[in-house]
Amino acid sequence: MKEQKVILIVDDDQDFIEATKIVLEKSGYSVETCLSAKECIAKLKSLKPDLIVCDVMMETDHSGFDLCREIKRTPNTKDIPILMLTAVDQKYSLNFSQAAGDDAWLPVDDFIDKPVEASVLVERIKKLLGNT
Repeated sequence: MKEQKVILIVDDDQDFIEATKIVLEKSGYSVETCLSAKECIAKLKSLKPDLIVCDVMMETDHSGFDLCREIKRTPNTKDIPILMLTAVDQKYSLNFSQAAGDDAWLPVDDFIDKPVEASVLVERIKKLLGNT
């Protein structure tokens, strides 16, 4: 039997987490959640997910950026793919998707603007996990 991949969703919007969790579980993933960057750092001490879906604006407007940098510079978590899923482009009218992968500024593996179609989210996750 194929082992379920674990996706960790980090977002301060409980409704978004619940809706996304349903989509991902129906797609065969096991889902863990955190409501803040601080909670995520604590959870990563006991959990090594296969992928992290992370918002930007949580405790502060830049919590997600700081969290991703911390994850990527920590030896035990640096290899976990991160998909940043956020509405920050809408708020700041910038194109963060072009900066995805910049190790110093935005060390994430992919970036998607909210709102996102469920099928697009699942396909991007499959791609990051090598299940295309």
